[in-house]
Amino acid sequence: MVSKAIASSSKAAIAFIIVTLLVYSAIVGSLIYQGINEAGKRTEASAIAAAKAVQINTGWIVEVAAQALRRMDSALGRNALPNDASTLLSVRDALEGLPASAKAYIIRADGETLYTTDAAFKDIDIRDRDYFSVPASGQHFYTSSLLISRLDGSQIFTFSRRLERNGEFLGVAVISFGVDLLDELFASLDLGSGSAISILRSDGMLVARHPPAEGPLDLSNYKLFTELLPQADSGVYTNTSPADGVQRVVGYRTVPGTDLIALASVGTAETMGRFWRGVRTFLAIIIPTILALALSAVWIIRLLQRDGRRHEELKSALSTNTMLFREIHHRVKNNMQSMQSLVRMQNLPEDVKTDIQLRFNAMATVHEHMYNHDAYAALDAPAFITSITESLFRAYGSKAARTLDIDPVTVSHERATPLALLINEVVTNALKHAAFGRKDATLSISLKRLTDDTARLVIADNGPGFDAATAPTGMGARIIRGMVMQLEGTYAYTFDAGTVFSADIHLGFTPAKSP
Repeated sequence: MVSKAIASSSKAAIAFIIVTLLVYSAIVGSLIYQGINEAGKRTEASAIAAAKAVQINTGWIVEVAAQALRRMDSALGRNALPNDASTLLSVRDALEGLPASAKAYIIRADGETLYTTDAAFKDIDIRDRDYFSVPASGQHFYTSSLLISRLDGSQIFTFSRRLERNGEFLGVAVISFGVDLLDELFASLDLGSGSAISILRSDGMLVARHPPAEGPLDLSNYKLFTELLPQADSGVYTNTSPADGVQRVVGYRTVPGTDLIALASVGTAETMGRFWRGVRTFLAIIIPTILALALSAVWIIRLLQRDGRRHEELKSALSTNTMLFREIHHRVKNNMQSMQSLVRMQNLPEDVKTDIQLRFNAMATVHEHMYNHDAYAALDAPAFITSITESLFRAYGSKAARTLDIDPVTVSHERATPLALLINEVVTNALKHAAFGRKDATLSISLKRLTDDTARLVIADNGPGFDAATAPTGMGARIIRGMVMQLEGTYAYTFDAGTVFSADIHLGFTPAKSP
């Protein structure tokens, strides 16, 4: 039995540990899953917001360049004489407001550079460059892709304007920006390491990027141009960059009025790195908690095992004590019956023998009730009193009507024997002296609770009654008086269409439990 109890307790504790670990694992997994989703949403939101900033900045660059080129064209005048002093002054004024890193050029149709703000300028032929050849072929305004400067090897991008008078091509006005123009913008966005911002042309050519690309780059075959831009002018997607092979979340927006697309790319490694650092911090808190729960569960297992052994020991002891009590009360009851048999063998008057036997029977009933019901601390009053009165009625062969009105209380075992003898004497007197040979003879017994520890016992018959003052005082009267004293009570006889015995006694009872 002990091993079964211990095994049952261990299984319950192990099940608790497993369930707890599963619950915690589910919670942690759910939190991590939600965290990944939230991190992804935050990254997308950051990329979209940054793309908006790049779009605005790109639009400003285009507008500044376009206005400067228009002013340069206007400053050249109708005759387009850039070597004239006043013309050159007007050109310089037209360039006011450009970023300090911007460089301006005016190149004749034959490729000769007539004017430049580039202090490190070297006279080279640039007619093969798209920013010259495209305007020369008739396009009014042109934005170049990423270029490598032939002057200093730096990465640049340009805006150029066709110069013509009366339909005749005179040359090209050019404004050049270094890709480092994006450095300050990138720093202000605070996208974190591994991120990038870019400007692309609608044909897929890279215009500018930070961090700088290795060189010119054609992206026309990538997802942005093959799938996304044909469907929407702005959005967000995740892709591995063809510029450096880094996976990023990319926000994109077309720049209104231009053929440019602004991109802001947030590195997923950095973003998820921050997330996983948070997860590690969280796990550093939760794992010790889980370990503490596991240790607590082990401790609970040991307590359950110890309590299981103690329970089995107590259960065994209780079983032994119950068996011993049952055996004791059974032997006492048998001894009472033996004494009854000895009394019957004595040469005594029959009424005396009957009285003695009934007294022994009353005491034997107490012990019989105890071992039959395993009620060693207290006896159930209704069943106990019913058993006593049934024995008396059988002994006298009485056919009188019997009524019992017993409150559902229990009587302590110390008070059970005095109560049994008291009821035995009073009921015996009634059966012997109340003319119960009559057809209308009645006997009623009630036990009503008065307080937490007292009750009123009333035994009434409808016999002729007797004079308590002149009645002889025999053994029965002395027993009644002695039993009432043991019950710490008082008693009295009254006569109202019969004899009424009433006693207020202490029974040490408690309310009986409902079956």
